[in-house]
Amino acid sequence: MAGDYGYLANGYYRSLDGELEGLRIIPTTAEALDASVVPIAMEKARLAGLPVPAFHIVTTRFPPPPVMAYPVNPFSEKGELLIDAAAIEARRKGLTYTGKYAVLVQELPPDYRIDVVRCVLGRTLVPEYDAFARAVFETFHLPLARVRVIVTSRAYLLSALMPLPLKQLTAEERALVEERGTWRA
Repeated sequence: MAGDYGYLANGYYRSLDGELEGLRIIPTTAEALDASVVPIAMEKARLAGLPVPAFHIVTTRFPPPPVMAYPVNPFSEKGELLIDAAAIEARRKGLTYTGKYAVLVQELPPDYRIDVVRCVLGRTLVPEYDAFARAVFETFHLPLARVRVIVTSRAYLLSALMPLPLKQLTAEERALVEERGTWRA
């Protein structure tokens, strides 16, 4: 229930400790790593049948805007919305560390909006996202996650998974945890 399962984060080490103790752990360290590296998460989601946007891994040639861009390097974790050619040109060198690292770029359809859904054990307080939150949990097994979603008129597209620390849960979200039993943080 740490909420941050990225490599070298407390949640990752808690999962590792549990695995070494022989406990059934959610998420496993492998699941935590899969979820925290956006290109791997995109492919894992696609293979599991979760809708994802069209994406490319690039260093210099970005597709036409608007796009979501996620650096694939050891120094950055946050994605950026690039809405026009000027934004791409202004951020290209910073995102790629002057061409040294790749960037995962997701194409955004014309009718998009971007939401962030707070998922707690496969549930959310926003009824619109109930089925989506369950599918994300079944695929990645993250007890707590903020999920960036590209919403179109036809689908919810998984964009990225981000930490949701236990201490940031609302009272209603804590009730979702308590309904499921006792958990190790």
